[in-house]
Amino acid sequence: MKIVRLTTLLDFGGQERQYISFAETDSQLLQNEYIFAAIGHGGDAEQRIREKGFEVVVFNQNPKISNLKNVWVLYKWFKKIKPDVVHTAAAEANFHGIIAAKLAGVKMIIGEEIGFPNHSFKAQLIFKIIYKFTYKVICVSKAVRDFLVATNEITPEKGVVLYNPVSSVMPIPKKLPKEFTIITVGRFEKVKNQALLIKAFSQIENTSCQLILVGDGSQKKYLEQLITILKLQDRVVLTGFVSNPEKYLAASHLFVLPSLSEGFGIAVVEAMQQELPCLCSNIGGIPEYITHNETGWLFDPMQEAELIEQLNALIATPYVALQKIAKQAQMTVENRFTVRKYVENLENLYQKKYD
Repeated sequence: MKIVRLTTLLDFGGQERQYISFAETDSQLLQNEYIFAAIGHGGDAEQRIREKGFEVVVFNQNPKISNLKNVWVLYKWFKKIKPDVVHTAAAEANFHGIIAAKLAGVKMIIGEEIGFPNHSFKAQLIFKIIYKFTYKVICVSKAVRDFLVATNEITPEKGVVLYNPVSSVMPIPKKLPKEFTIITVGRFEKVKNQALLIKAFSQIENTSCQLILVGDGSQKKYLEQLITILKLQDRVVLTGFVSNPEKYLAASHLFVLPSLSEGFGIAVVEAMQQELPCLCSNIGGIPEYITHNETGWLFDPMQEAELIEQLNALIATPYVALQKIAKQAQMTVENRFTVRKYVENLENLYQKKYD
């Protein structure tokens, strides 16, 4: 079968990491022909997927839902290439791609929700109609599926939980610095809540600790100003976007994710894979694989005092005890989030419509 995997952008982010993991799998596992596409611009993910031999199409259109030209552009493309399956992911791609695929007569349409959509009541009604055109809607966690069912956008039967895969990589040898180092990885956007981590970090008892923020985004200048105001320039580093955050993970003692909303949290799973202890928000899909005091630690991202308390406790904990938790977390990743399992589950889903 010819399968189109359409998303909004192919630059960097959680959805792009999922595509990269898929593209890096053993080609012998794949039973179908895959074409990756983005309505908007490409970037790092586009390049890395191409390098693995996959066809990639980047339309460079304004991806906003209000730009209905995207439906026409995608419709013409679908009619030309005649895919058997169109699998869309992310709000803009779901909206334009599902409508275009339906108009083009694509036999099987699958949507995918990668997080918790902040839809108005009107938008909920619109997506409820759009999702009726799909065979299934993949949800990256049970929490996302439950949310879509609660907002009446999908029925329980329509939603399928399929956790994101993580590429199997060789752990990078740890090169821990002398000072306790905390790291977070993610886009610099309000929902990622890095400001909370910086504020909490400024109040911890150990004033020699270091903090690394890997990423880029619209909040970069604000975070830089906050670091200056709190006089943390010598202790906090903003790396900018990097395609291989593993090298920073290998030089850190603790991973922290302070997000206000997280459908799955692939950055957390990648940190767990590198045997790095993780302290994360108790929201979204994260509690589905992090059990407090067993495979990591959880906190309320609305409670700065709670984060400060947990940071102080973990920094004071013997590193061997932290590593015991990290090892259990790594085993969880190896057992649950392999690319092989993801590919098998996804291709079985595609095949069911044709059986």
